[in-house]
Amino acid sequence: MEKRDYLVKTLSRTKRKDYENYIINSIWHKIDNMELQPVSQQYVKRKNGKYALMDLYFPQLQIAIEVDEAYHQKNQEEDNLRLDEIIAAVNEESNSEFMCLRIDASQSIESINYRISEVISIIQEKASIKQLKWLTYEEQLSEIKQQEYLTIYDGVSFENITDIANTIFGKNYKGFQRSGFRVTETLWVWCPKLAVKIDGVIKSPARGWLNILADDWSYIDESQENQTEERRIALIDDDLRLNKVRAVFANYKDNLGINRYRFVGVFKSSGLSPDNPNYIRYVRIQDKTKIIHA
Repeated sequence: MEKRDYLVKTLSRTKRKDYENYIINSIWHKIDNMELQPVSQQYVKRKNGKYALMDLYFPQLQIAIEVDEAYHQKNQEEDNLRLDEIIAAVNEESNSEFMCLRIDASQSIESINYRISEVISIIQEKASIKQLKWLTYEEQLSEIKQQEYLTIYDGVSFENITDIANTIFGKNYKGFQRSGFRVTETLWVWCPKLAVKIDGVIKSPARGWLNILADDWSYIDESQENQTEERRIALIDDDLRLNKVRAVFANYKDNLGINRYRFVGVFKSSGLSPDNPNYIRYVRIQDKTKIIHA
């Protein structure tokens, strides 16, 4: 997506077209730095384990801005969030420089504008000591390729499985339609579409497969509609026999509704799920995977 189109979509997706819209757009235009990338409506996992919706986030600076309005409560319990929002969330605990700046929209316009000026000064000061560049997607992939490992804290997302294969695992695919592939004798890549919860009922997004990722990414429970226990046991035995582990890239939609894949860790089967024997449990054993350079 071109920078122009990204900015138009990002800065126009506030959930309320009132004070928040005025404040967010004032901040962006007064900063006047086209190398600083804004993200709107960004969920952040706070240190207390809950999720909060930040109205504006600058990932290069790890600065979030939250507009407080008296009648609107934006802190939400985890169960009220979609899986997409949880996967795309920024983890405050893993970002040592993370800063949340609040603006009280219930104050007078003079007070609001004064606080906006304070916030802009903080952003500009932090931006002045960093070499900022708004990378294209292709530039992001090139930078990742230079790393030794991809970790769950990198926060990078991939547009398709082909890019995962070629960037992280040294493949040279022209296109790839399946949800996974083999890398080594024991390592596989798995790109599951996660199940969705509608009115408390778990629904499959793809051919009856039900993949449930824990909120803290510590495990995945997997099943398929009409799958027999005998079949589940056979799959578990097969994984144990092969000593199979899976680098998992969960499929989700980002805050602009674009399909993405994000690395959530390396997982290994631990048998049937203790929460529901109709599922196989895969537990996370690593938070990074080695980048293979072709």
